[in-house]
Amino acid sequence: MIRTKTVVIFWIFFISLQSCIVPFHPLIENSNISKFVVSGEVNDNDELQTVSVSVSSPINDPGFIPVSGCNISIFDDRGNQFEMQEAEPGTYHTRIDKSYLIPGTSFKVEILTADGINIESDFDKMSECPEIDTLYFARKVIQENTLGQITEGIQFYVDLEAKNSSSHFFRWEAVETWESHVPYARQWYYDGTIHHIFPPDSSRMVCWTTQTVKNIYTLSTESFVENRYSKLPLHFVDNSTPKLMYGYSLLVNQFSLSEAAFAYWDQLRINSFEQGTLYEKQPLSITGNLHNITRPEQEVLGFFSASSVKSKRIFISPIDDFEFNSITYCRPDTLTHGGLKAIRPSQYPAFLDGDEFTYYLIRLGSYCVDCTYLGGTTLKPDFWPK
Repeated sequence: MIRTKTVVIFWIFFISLQSCIVPFHPLIENSNISKFVVSGEVNDNDELQTVSVSVSSPINDPGFIPVSGCNISIFDDRGNQFEMQEAEPGTYHTRIDKSYLIPGTSFKVEILTADGINIESDFDKMSECPEIDTLYFARKVIQENTLGQITEGIQFYVDLEAKNSSSHFFRWEAVETWESHVPYARQWYYDGTIHHIFPPDSSRMVCWTTQTVKNIYTLSTESFVENRYSKLPLHFVDNSTPKLMYGYSLLVNQFSLSEAAFAYWDQLRINSFEQGTLYEKQPLSITGNLHNITRPEQEVLGFFSASSVKSKRIFISPIDDFEFNSITYCRPDTLTHGGLKAIRPSQYPAFLDGDEFTYYLIRLGSYCVDCTYLGGTTLKPDFWPK
């Protein structure tokens, strides 16, 4: 039984007519937060399979704490074993030929840590996944509050048509890619000395960024008269971001799940409101299918599953009459008194606009001349329209 000591103390301080509230920090024993966390699955979308092993982080400082040096193998129920290799701290890979990735086959994972802790999952059966029927979007306006403020955006939907499938439990993952531009080429900059790039370097003015949407989407059709569903809402992109300004693409992966895997993911959806990549913030109350064989009293967080996957991608060109509320702060500012000498070393390199006679300091510097500054890449994806 977990014993939680809770002490609630309210202090009110009056200093210079100002008050403050002392934050409440629950007392949680280390044994309740330091647990192994396993993330992984076998799927037929790619021969490369991935398993990550970490330990849970403190509630007030969430993060990925990798466990290195593990011996990990994936087994199927037909007697095959696939050994994994550590690709980076806490992340392990193996390739499984698609001839083994057949719906109806069950898989499990076994982990032996460098400290001699043996962790095993239950077998999970891969069920057949139907093709994604339809992926589409519609413009949508949301009223934010009683003052009438609205947010405009586009809402993505997916239709499920699985009448010829025995699968009744599904999960969707959305991966977005968008094109972004910066307004200035790199031409002049100052780092104690003026530098002139000629011809101006425009190679970092256009970027593409890809990231997994921080939401979980699940559906069970077990109680439905027909194994189908229309207009399941997925990702919503609003006009407070410039993502839709130059071109946008959404890749949707549809996973068929076992009933046990669905129960886990659906509870994770309910409990997780800021879910990014899996297990960034692992809820402590969700039971998975992993077991600490060496120390049975210690819970292991996570779920190891086997899934069949189908994918579909949609492209969005710039939308007519779509107004953006996002603001760019990139603009040239007149240099303050002292000119270039007033630019602090902490601002180097300070990017400039103008010519050899008159310079203007580009506000926000690198952010306005280098689209990779915020994580994008100048390499156009293979799937991007020409």
